[in-house]
Amino acid sequence: MTFLLIRRFLADRPWQFALAVMLCALGMASATAIVWLQSVLEQHARRQAEGIDIVVGAKGSALQNVLAAVYYLDVPNGNISLKEVDALRANPQVAKAIPIGVGDSVAGARIVGTTDEFIPFYGGTLASGTLPAAPMEAVIGAGVARRTQLKLGDHFVGAHGLGESGDAHDANPYRVVGILNPTGRVIDETVVTPLESVWLVHEGHSASTEPEATFALIQAKGPIGVATLPRLINARPGLQAAVPALESARLLTSFNWVALVVKVFAGILVVAAMASLLGALLQALARREPDLALLRAMGATRFTLASLMLGESLVLITVASIVAGGLVVLAAWSFQTFAQPGVAIDAGEGLLYGVAGLGIASLLAALATIPVLRRCLSIDVAAQLSSR
Repeated sequence: MTFLLIRRFLADRPWQFALAVMLCALGMASATAIVWLQSVLEQHARRQAEGIDIVVGAKGSALQNVLAAVYYLDVPNGNISLKEVDALRANPQVAKAIPIGVGDSVAGARIVGTTDEFIPFYGGTLASGTLPAAPMEAVIGAGVARRTQLKLGDHFVGAHGLGESGDAHDANPYRVVGILNPTGRVIDETVVTPLESVWLVHEGHSASTEPEATFALIQAKGPIGVATLPRLINARPGLQAAVPALESARLLTSFNWVALVVKVFAGILVVAAMASLLGALLQALARREPDLALLRAMGATRFTLASLMLGESLVLITVASIVAGGLVVLAAWSFQTFAQPGVAIDAGEGLLYGVAGLGIASLLAALATIPVLRRCLSIDVAAQLSSR
């Protein structure tokens, strides 16, 4: 009986019901998506530095070296001698030392000159073609392939710098010999070529006559290496060691206030959604007071009336939760498909955030229903019936 009355009450004003559901759903979906997106981006940033214990670059800002070598978001401080990289590789505490040469770009994507270890280090696999075997051959990441529409056998020229424009190296075109599968790491947005390609393109541009690299990505053999190698590297002339984990933590710490603002905004969205629910219930109660008074006169208890209002609130929040879940799933799919192809999204974590959001929303919905219940239980039956 109670369920039938709830359904009748909601069907009486379908547009108002739909509006209340959408307002609640948008608030819940926005709050859940904001918090989840923050977690996904933090994990994504940590994943970019996975396996890189130390970045070795020229003397300067350690954070700048990390941003340039790990995330490709800054310009390098300078170059280092390839002999220094070879010396580091011979250190018993070093498991891997991968030299990379950067400085040019194509369509905003970094051109990275490196060795055969680079692509497997990032978990890259070929979608088509082959790995580069000679200078001026290049493999492009999945993101670059999607944006530039470059195909196997196509030629392109690199531009000096990291933007969309710069002095083009027209005399030294690259040839696409392979395309990589998406990995969710920075290699998706890079062009990988042998280190000799970078030397060839910049021949005569460097004051040094020795082979150089821009950075060396170091993977230590254990915690002792991570602790001791930076001091040894920094003691060498012209070299600076930067630990990505430490520099990234410092960077994230400096933006803690941004995360706090985001979470506060998410909370405001949920509270606003519940306020809209309260407004919808109060408006519905104002119209139904005569009907509820009649039910009381026919023998319905106050508990029955309270059950009607609580049931309506629960139906609204349940439907809103289903819609919100669909919106969050759609947003996650769109983000993974169009914004960051290959990014790792933990569906289980998203489900936990969704359940937590539903729990908080249900609690707020119950709190929002309290004023409605008080007004419902204090209906003057005689006055309502006499006015009919």
